[in-house]
Amino acid sequence: MKAVSCFFLILGTISIGVLVSNAIIFPLQIDRMLIVAYAQNIGNKTVAREAEIPGALFAHNPGVPTLNDSNLKVQTVFKGLQLPTTMAFLGPNDILVLEKEKGTVDRIVNGNLIAKPLLKVNVASEVERGMLGIAISKNENENGHPFVFLYFTEKLTGSSSENTKNFEKDIEEHSEIANRVYRYEFVNGMLVNPKLLLDLPATPGPRHNGGAIIIGPDNNLYIPIGDLDGHNTQAQNVEDGGPPDGTGGILRITQDGKPVGERIIGQSSPANKYFAYGIRNSFGLDFDPVTGKLWDTENGPSYGDEINLVEPGFNGGWLQVQGKAPPDFNESKLVNFGGKGKYRDPEFSWFNPVGPTKILFLNSIKLGEQYQNDVFVSNIHNGSIYHFKLNNDRTGFVLKGPLADKVADTDNENKGIVFGSNFAGISDMVVGPDGYMYVVSLGRGIIYRIVPVNTQSTPYLNVQ
Repeated sequence: MKAVSCFFLILGTISIGVLVSNAIIFPLQIDRMLIVAYAQNIGNKTVAREAEIPGALFAHNPGVPTLNDSNLKVQTVFKGLQLPTTMAFLGPNDILVLEKEKGTVDRIVNGNLIAKPLLKVNVASEVERGMLGIAISKNENENGHPFVFLYFTEKLTGSSSENTKNFEKDIEEHSEIANRVYRYEFVNGMLVNPKLLLDLPATPGPRHNGGAIIIGPDNNLYIPIGDLDGHNTQAQNVEDGGPPDGTGGILRITQDGKPVGERIIGQSSPANKYFAYGIRNSFGLDFDPVTGKLWDTENGPSYGDEINLVEPGFNGGWLQVQGKAPPDFNESKLVNFGGKGKYRDPEFSWFNPVGPTKILFLNSIKLGEQYQNDVFVSNIHNGSIYHFKLNNDRTGFVLKGPLADKVADTDNENKGIVFGSNFAGISDMVVGPDGYMYVVSLGRGIIYRIVPVNTQSTPYLNVQ
């Protein structure tokens, strides 16, 4: 455990009871990826709230991002955001980015932040709740306006204290909250005509909300959501736990919010919206531009972070198994919905947690042909980016030496797959219209861009 003033970084599931200055941190079971401050006397409330967010403390790292490829460099596109989660491009040099705590959708045009957010909603923002996911349709609607899809934890009633000493009390007061997916129209520089597409559970929480939505090559919307700290349904492989309730999976809907085609694990709602299930918590989805298949990242408890190839009906195994299943694992323990669900081991996993977030296929040659259509995975724990080459049929990775078993058993084994480091808690990565890789640092509130060292053009840099 590492202490910074009254803030604590918890890695691994641990029971703590600590007195620091005037702050009492009471005994509590805390899962990894959670940075928590319970203090009676905190002068800066913003910092206190940030201390609850995965990766926030990495903003204090004095270093700068580094890349293992000397032919590439990192540029700063924009800095001054507060806990940015995900971003999307409206067009060249035109970015929409979400700020988790504020509940805002901000627009950055040619490096300038538009003073008034395009949207500000009332979000519950404890720990992993907040303004979480954005996707922009490639096809304009019948009125010629793009659709913008948002996933956020909406606070329906009541208010919460801003002081972290009331953290437990806040959770109780937030019983009327929901994880929701809305569709907006982008008209004349504004987000208008909201339509509620999905109304999903958000309690007990406050973790495992997912939210990193994406539009697939089929133009449907894919939505990851975790188990919300305790749902135990058939979607979590609990046979007598009741039917799926919209948690612990990847949901698939049309851009109008309807189920898609053949129902995979059930006919009634919300089971008819599941594309995959048995997922503890995912912060990243992407489609292989070559095969059209979906991949995800998944966060384990204190072990077993994963990268998965997600076929229709994929069962990630949670609650029964996380990470690579042991040789004697009995798959009959898993719920298979009459054979419609199928378990598959992860294509890669980490024994020691790294907190994987975005998975990105680099469908561009701008960083060099050697990277085209390869997989890149970011993490929240130390702001690293991992690089993976795919095998010939693109169903797994080319892994050698100690990684040939598809598991990084030690931190030292990670060194061979590290592409970049010290980005300070990455929450998202995007391939821009210019073909370069954009990286969102939740920890530093910065959007970075990775380009070749001989790139003459520079991003519009504006500091707030």
